[in-house]
Amino acid sequence: MNILRTSLLAAACVALSAPFASAITIDFDSGYTTGTLDGKPTSGTQWALTSGNTNVVNVTANIGVGGTQGIAGTGTGGGSNFVYYGFNTTSADLGATFDAASSIVNYSFEWRATAAFGSSNTQSIFAFTIGSSTTTGGSAAIRLDIRSSGRLIALDGATNRALDGLFTPGTYATISGQVNYATNTYTVFVNDVQQFTSFSAGNLAFNNASSDNAFIRIGNLGGGTADYRAWNADNIIVAIPEPSAFAALAGLGVLGLAATRRRRRA
Repeated sequence: MNILRTSLLAAACVALSAPFASAITIDFDSGYTTGTLDGKPTSGTQWALTSGNTNVVNVTANIGVGGTQGIAGTGTGGGSNFVYYGFNTTSADLGATFDAASSIVNYSFEWRATAAFGSSNTQSIFAFTIGSSTTTGGSAAIRLDIRSSGRLIALDGATNRALDGLFTPGTYATISGQVNYATNTYTVFVNDVQQFTSFSAGNLAFNNASSDNAFIRIGNLGGGTADYRAWNADNIIVAIPEPSAFAALAGLGVLGLAATRRRRRA
């Protein structure tokens, strides 16, 4: 059994090693100076404030994984409680052409709360979305919210699915998965463990099946409210795997782990 497990892991490593050149990795280091996320990096595709009127997500030194730069969301600034920043990925960014009818998109990012969680299971503090270039999120393929209590919410069509106890304040967790535009489904892993499945199938349904792009949105939610909790994020990866890699991963049963991810680190 150990020999078989080792062989499968070795094969998975080979399958994952090279094929993900078709990816964008946002580490908030190269081209990013400290200060508001809006308008960074200094060249190429930039983050833009898509909703809200206050810059409350900032590039900050020494808060990222391994002591590098990351982004910090705070409730300060006195502006809108719902502030979104968008990154409109292009084919040049992804290294591949996105097709809303057939693409497989792997995603990964690292996230942590910076202090003890609050008590509210309804107050959202952070949102991550793929596939929405609108301020309302109406064409999202995937949307994940984290509540003040640390509860993770996955939106599955008209249903919110919730899980508690996945995060430790002050410690980065890796959130990852895959968005399948051919089947209108997605997966969610936290620290390499799949967390959600739908009631009728193995994957969650799209939040809204009309999604037509690979737009990334980060939301700083509920800033200024009594139960708001600040957060950090780092190392956003969005990848379109090459067909050969997809087939290899399917054979190994590790599609949900296809996004290149770093291990959890404090």
